[in-house]
Amino acid sequence: MKLEAQKREITGKKVKNLRSEGIVPGTVFGPKKPSANIQVDKKEFIKLFRKVGYNKFFDLVVGDSAPAKVLVKEIQKHPVNDSLISIGLYQVDENRKITVEVPVTFIGEAPAVKLNLGFIIHNMSSIAVYCLPKDLPSGFEIDITKLENIGDAITVGDIQLSEGVELDSGMDPTSAIVFIAAPQKEEVVEPTTEEAAEGTEGAEGAAATVEGTAAPTEEKAE
Repeated sequence: MKLEAQKREITGKKVKNLRSEGIVPGTVFGPKKPSANIQVDKKEFIKLFRKVGYNKFFDLVVGDSAPAKVLVKEIQKHPVNDSLISIGLYQVDENRKITVEVPVTFIGEAPAVKLNLGFIIHNMSSIAVYCLPKDLPSGFEIDITKLENIGDAITVGDIQLSEGVELDSGMDPTSAIVFIAAPQKEEVVEPTTEEAAEGTEGAEGAAATVEGTAAPTEEKAE
């Protein structure tokens, strides 16, 4: 996959003029490359991003330069209308290991959920791995058909990593990616002894008041 870009001379507040023309301002940077300003066609970038996300490499061609392997590092969007404001692309050194968030997908159906024993909690949507760009996995499939009982879980350490790929140092192997939780029971709040006594006394007092109320009498005509 390839994305064509142009060097960007416009900076600062004037970049809003680019956005109005369907162009997204951005930067490209990396361990062996100083940060450079670029601009890309908005429609072309959106179409490519739907395929690559944050964890797949693609070729970036800036003007007449040779293609460079890059990842989408960041995307800034408008907080109100969700339109693209800018993008950041990371040009990798193919001989240097990098840390990347790799998405997880869940396959199958958990028996514990099917039998109404509990409900499933998806605790993570991605796993951070550390590897060379050539070894980067496109994703991890998590088979949840093994989750049969309350408390069953699949942890980060359960993932089978291919050769050359390791977990990022910030990942805890014991952390659950997905697990079965017990169904929540509705709690019936019962009144305390003191509250019950107060309620009884109030009811008895009300009854006494009703019983002690004299019926209205008619005045006798003189």
